[in-house]
Amino acid sequence: MNLARSKRLIACLSLATLSATVAGAQDFGFAKERVTLLRKLPGLVHLGGATIKVRVTGHEGQSDLSRNLQTLLETEFMKDDPRLRVSESNPSAVVTCQIVSYSHPKPTITTRQGLTTGKTAPKGQNYMRVTGSLSVSFQARSASGQMLGSDNVTAKYDEEFDSSGNTASKGVLGTMNSTWKRITGGASSETLNPPTDDELQSRLLADAVRQIATHIVNTREPVEVFLAKKLGALDAGDKQAQAGLWQRALETFETAPPFSKLSEDAYRLYNIGVAYEALAYQADDEATAMKYLDEAAINYGKAIDAKPAEKYFLEPQKRIETAIEHYRKLEDQKAVPATIKNASAPGKSGTGAKAPAAANALTNAKVIAMVKSGVDDDSVAQTIRASKAVNFDLSAAGQQALTGGGVSAQIIAAMKARVARHPVAAQ
Repeated sequence: MNLARSKRLIACLSLATLSATVAGAQDFGFAKERVTLLRKLPGLVHLGGATIKVRVTGHEGQSDLSRNLQTLLETEFMKDDPRLRVSESNPSAVVTCQIVSYSHPKPTITTRQGLTTGKTAPKGQNYMRVTGSLSVSFQARSASGQMLGSDNVTAKYDEEFDSSGNTASKGVLGTMNSTWKRITGGASSETLNPPTDDELQSRLLADAVRQIATHIVNTREPVEVFLAKKLGALDAGDKQAQAGLWQRALETFETAPPFSKLSEDAYRLYNIGVAYEALAYQADDEATAMKYLDEAAINYGKAIDAKPAEKYFLEPQKRIETAIEHYRKLEDQKAVPATIKNASAPGKSGTGAKAPAAANALTNAKVIAMVKSGVDDDSVAQTIRASKAVNFDLSAAGQQALTGGGVSAQIIAAMKARVARHPVAAQ
């Protein structure tokens, strides 16, 4: 009994020591505070009533999958809107889904050398890779048959596990976190081990349902994020954020003296981005939400620019870009009636009205010219935000040209946010 406890304690201490070493190298590691944001996104369609009908079809042999998707969609649609209910006989809107494809191949096993410990030669370690995908197309129509919205969504799962069942997709630190949770009992078996076929299907369904729901109804989704707390000057802001006082936390982060090393100040900039993101989800109107999302994207971009190797900076920027794109679609849909009206007005041409704006639009070349002339990043970003019309090329080739021209990640993030807020002039 005592020997077993001693071995367990030694294993814990060894793991903690190794974790601290890796965390120090990562500069974020365990020096972070976990907070939960309630991510709110408005629906992209107007249902026109309080009743809805959901129909799901799939290929032969997918009846159970179709039935599960329909049940989950009905539950998700009604979750955040107490007025909405399912009606088969007299719905005000009908959502029709088609399961395009569902894939869950057998896990693949590979063998790689493990870590070298002392003079012992590394041993081969087996790794299991579990993958799966679910693609669904959907349409939302009014009771009269008018198209309200349509899109295709794809949910994917791709994780690798070592022979002990610990996730290896997030590198050494991810494996150690899983091992620590096993020792301390900090997570359920379902969370730590590779998913079974049923668990994998459930995860893919949940992801697809979430994506579809953001188009059809207003959604509220809890999102766990991290705040950097390793550097002492950020502690006060972290405590305010934990208490939900995001405006005060933002002021604390922004007024804190920048750290002397840019790689350390990256974490202050990152925390500023988190605060702006939290305020965006709390905003009462779309314009304010877009303003805060724009600022969040810019500060996440600054953090990445200051320390590109920090992996925890990447996911928030992707999340913000998704939210900005959502609001852009919402704005595009609201602009459609006005565009049709202007185009049909006597003596007016929709394309002709936009020609002057397109001619004077801010372009990639103009941004590169500003950077090369010595204008600082903050001033360039402010110019981008204030520009009345832009015509950016943000394709992979366009962004490569921007980077080659000396344009920083902060400025590119501002360009993406500006395009997401208002469609490109040339379009």
